[in-house]
Amino acid sequence: MAYVGTPIDTTNTFQSLTGDRFDGDGSETAFTLSTAPASTLDIEVFVGNVRQDPNSAYTVSGTTLTFTGAPPSGTNNIYVVHQAKSVGTIDVPSSYKSEAQTISGARTHTGAITANAGITMGGTTPTLTIGDAGAEDAKIVFDGNAQDYHIGLDDSADDLVIGKGSALGTTANIVIDENGHVTKPLQTYVYAYASADQTLTANDADETIQLNKELFDLNADFNISNYTFTAPVSGIYAVTVNFYISGDLNSNITDQFFYLNASNGKEVLSVGQFHSEQVSTSSAFRHFQS
Repeated sequence: MAYVGTPIDTTNTFQSLTGDRFDGDGSETAFTLSTAPASTLDIEVFVGNVRQDPNSAYTVSGTTLTFTGAPPSGTNNIYVVHQAKSVGTIDVPSSYKSEAQTISGARTHTGAITANAGITMGGTTPTLTIGDAGAEDAKIVFDGNAQDYHIGLDDSADDLVIGKGSALGTTANIVIDENGHVTKPLQTYVYAYASADQTLTANDADETIQLNKELFDLNADFNISNYTFTAPVSGIYAVTVNFYISGDLNSNITDQFFYLNASNGKEVLSVGQFHSEQVSTSSAFRHFQS
């Protein structure tokens, strides 16, 4: 037979509305339904052919129908019509499951979205907005095999944070505040000093200056027991040394060399002739291996 309009659905099966019948005994108020309705408005309930008020005559919880008052005795004098029962399942077209789709215009989605391939944003000014101007943190997590990293907004501090791990603020590596100031909380910084005067002899041998105390050592890169600096990563480091020479210097002292004892060897910091009661400062950039 010919028809006008949308083609008949030949894929999904439609079902008839279902109902339940019960016998009242004048005392029982709870009855078990064949299908769990979402609310009292999803079913029509009749007692002795009189429709009951869904707002006051009964309640539903799962498949349990409970009357506020016991229905009178009778055979099949209670019946229920399920008005909102699911009548079919509509499958997503297979092309939407396996083929690329183009979305035009704004879309709002609630819940998680999982993409098992890349996402490409085009247009004149493509913009990815994370957050809704609410007072909460927002972040992007890079889920690695051995280590995770994140880029996020710490809303309470108004900081942009790049850090290790998936939790925002746990291990911040780079922090940019609202004024553009950049800090690196884990950047190597050591301030070591000698807690007491030390006597050095002129015997053409190395003398270790005992920097046995620390004011700062952010990553525990300096060992105050053997006075050695261990570079966490290979690169160029800025080093500043202040020293004060007091007392008589032996006349046969011609030159003094100051080194920094590092894990990959000695780095010369200062070379020269020094005199008694002299304060000297030496700064240098040196390459250290981790």
